Amino acid sequence: MPLRPLCLLTLLLPLPALASDMADGGSCRNGAFPSEQSSFAQAKVIGAQRLYLLDDMNGCPAKGEPACRHGTYVVTGDTVISGRDLGDYRCVFFPNKVGGSAGWVDKTRLQTLPTRTPALKDWAGHWRNGDDSPVIRVQGNALQVDGDAYWPSANPTLEQRPGGPNLGQVAASAAPTGGTVVFREDTCEVRAQWLGDTLLVADNAECGGMNVRFNGVYRLKK
Repeated sequence: MPLRPLCLLTLLLPLPALASDMADGGSCRNGAFPSEQSSFAQAKVIGAQRLYLLDDMNGCPAKGEPACRHGTYVVTGDTVISGRDLGDYRCVFFPNKVGGSAGWVDKTRLQTLPTRTPALKDWAGHWRNGDDSPVIRVQGNALQVDGDAYWPSANPTLEQRPGGPNLGQVAASAAPTGGTVVFREDTCEVRAQWLGDTLLVADNAECGGMNVRFNGVYRLKK
């Protein structure tokens, strides 16, 4: 007896398993955004409706809207940083003056923008993500970085950290390849991708004290 179309579809596409994979592998949040993927692009939001950023926990983004909304939304013409795909969704980060927000969005609402290869001078400057603040300078045909990172912050309260913050540092030089550069100092490795006035940074967790990471979306300090 031939299989009914519905039975055949169930065998080929186990929907509960797909939903489980999306929930379990769906990390898309501010601190982890640069370390969960290895390539990024700028994208413009298209379409007439608000595009809400969706959570990555409790079955999201598989539950879709409105169940997974976390309050932040973007509108037509806004520029976001896009990362990896998961089913019909794409992980994005929307920068703003106080940092930014990450979340899953419907990837059909994004139009990828062309990315140019930066000149050495485009990397130079004082980059900042909260209290973490690497400075990049041009050194011949390479880049020199000197940076500090803190946990939980540069000036935690006595209740947060009685002994003061845990510290991290990196001082290294490297030549970029296209829009990416990898700085190495002893066991510390810091990878950065340039995207205009933003820098996507992830490290290997070997750059300082416990919980100290350079991971983040950095903005060029004017």
